[in-house]
Amino acid sequence: MKREEGLEKVMTERQMEIYLVIEEFWKKFGFGPSIDDIMRLTGDKSRSNVHRMIKRLCESGACKRIPNRDRSVRPSWIKFRNL
Repeated sequence: MKREEGLEKVMTERQMEIYLVIEEFWKKFGFGPSIDDIMRLTGDKSRSNVHRMIKRLCESGACKRIPNRDRSVRPSWIKFRNL
């Protein structure tokens, strides 16, 4: 079973979409996307909706982030010293 298949059982479709955007952004650029990047890539028009989804992903354990730090959101499987 792929990692995405296991996560689909605990995430909504919207959360999964944002999670995949975060994961692909990390793979491509090596750092996390901003809220504006996620808005642009998902077609969302509200920063608060994206922020709420990121917060839920972090609460569920699918992502981690450093509070009050830009671009610090990342999938939980990525390991770094300072995150």
